[in-house]
Amino acid sequence: MSNYRDAVGLMVINQDKKVFLGYRAWTQNSPYHWQMPQGGIDAGETPEQAAWRELHEETGMTPENTRVVAVSNHWYSYDIPNKNRKLIDGERQKWFLLYFKGVKKDINIHVQKRPEFIRFRWALPEKAPFLVIPFKKDVYDKVIAEFAPKIAEFNPD
Repeated sequence: MSNYRDAVGLMVINQDKKVFLGYRAWTQNSPYHWQMPQGGIDAGETPEQAAWRELHEETGMTPENTRVVAVSNHWYSYDIPNKNRKLIDGERQKWFLLYFKGVKKDINIHVQKRPEFIRFRWALPEKAPFLVIPFKKDVYDKVIAEFAPKIAEFNPD
């Protein structure tokens, strides 16, 4: 039986409809450094509570400078390759599309003692699947396809 962790993924867009990508702190020996914020759902948390917690822990963003645009209709799963598995076989993620309405100083990737990211950038959504570690690419493709119509029609005002 597979052991999948329930988790959330966060596609944060800015006013230019670009997505937030963080450069992971511990991937120096990998060509795949970038990813969107994500993380596990703690015991007793709803997916939305986990989304806000993870967003703040990884980016410093808060509900005051972001807002929910959409939530994925599906849970998306990926398998961690056998050589990288430790405690789980993969993740089952509920994704949130968020709009960042703040300013650059509202982003703080050093909130945690051991940050997830060491830098960040904004990129076109369709670029993200090519920057993420390959075993997450399929999930990124599906999430971007699901959220693409919402992003296209999104008006920050």
